[in-house]
Amino acid sequence: MGTLTILIIAALFNCCAIGSIHVFPVRPSSQWRAASEAVTLDQQELQIELGDNETIKLAFTSDEQRTVTIDFLYDYGDEELHDDPAGVIAPLDSVTLRTGETRMLDVRATKPGHVIIVCNSSDITLPSATYTRVDVERSYALRIITIVIGWTYFTAWTISFYPQIISNFRRKSVVGLNFDYVGLALMGHASYAIFNVGLFWIDSLQEEYMHRHPRGVIPVKDNDVLFTLHAVAATTATILQCIYYERNGQRMSWTAIALKAAGWTFILVSAILAGARTIEWLDFLYYTSYIKLGVTIVGYTPQVYMNFKRKSTVGWTIWNAFLDLLGGVLSLIQMFLIAHNHDDWDSILGDPVKFGLGFLTIFFDVLFIVQHYCLYPQASDEKSQLQHIATKGDLTSTI
Repeated sequence: MGTLTILIIAALFNCCAIGSIHVFPVRPSSQWRAASEAVTLDQQELQIELGDNETIKLAFTSDEQRTVTIDFLYDYGDEELHDDPAGVIAPLDSVTLRTGETRMLDVRATKPGHVIIVCNSSDITLPSATYTRVDVERSYALRIITIVIGWTYFTAWTISFYPQIISNFRRKSVVGLNFDYVGLALMGHASYAIFNVGLFWIDSLQEEYMHRHPRGVIPVKDNDVLFTLHAVAATTATILQCIYYERNGQRMSWTAIALKAAGWTFILVSAILAGARTIEWLDFLYYTSYIKLGVTIVGYTPQVYMNFKRKSTVGWTIWNAFLDLLGGVLSLIQMFLIAHNHDDWDSILGDPVKFGLGFLTIFFDVLFIVQHYCLYPQASDEKSQLQHIATKGDLTSTI
């Protein structure tokens, strides 16, 4: 159902002519044009190590010979303009340019942090799109470490789907795997895939986002899209196993069915409202992300309860918890390292929901490990596991 819903919503996007799709979104250069004049900055994003200098080329072109004066304001990320750069970089002096002239601006990093240099002039009207985002970091090496950590937890989370799939295939059975847990997971991954695909691939949605956040950054990267689409595919494969393999009377609970029905109905109604222009498509994407948030909060509970009810974790692979835990811990470590490297602790404290969900995931993974090794340890050989499953009778999912 998750894959079908994505296809339906994609069709609605196309029917409403919200824009063409490109494989990789390309941000426009920092440029403004009115008639035959243009003011440009050759870089829209700049990474500088603390104490270093970088240069930006500022240019003015016009069909007429004239002179303009450009001064600079600063955005701290709050979309408000300020007269000083908050100590992140040395203040830039005003620049006077004649037609066809360029000037190299020397940007000197003085403190870790983020600041956006915004061009301003009383001679011509410049939109807020003429800017350069500057990120000052304590250490380039620390940035490389955070990138390596990022790809490591991406890999851990990606392969965490396969131990359960392999275990089901070897046993030709899904007894012990909670159907509520899998069904809610599919809804969560599918709803988040809609959000990621929409902001990454659809130009008009990117334009709407930039209209609301003129100097913002699209919050979805290529690996976000890859992970969520892979998660939908892997979870769908697991559900197919639940349909065709031995399940010993297991089924989804009515509570989970009601939650899924409510979630998909909410997504479908929101898409219809967006198609009718009652709400914006960007708001629709945000609504789908709320579904993912809700699923993350309650999604682990069915498997925990089933393990408790059976006093066993047989049929559910512990490697999923290990890999999920590794990814969760590394993602939090990366958040702290990035905050330290840029002296930007608001990136953590300013998003308590994301931070809290990270700890919630780790909590459940640790609980799974405690159940498996401490509370309900079982014999490790396959024969003993199958005998244990056979003696447990009906295992209807319940939340």
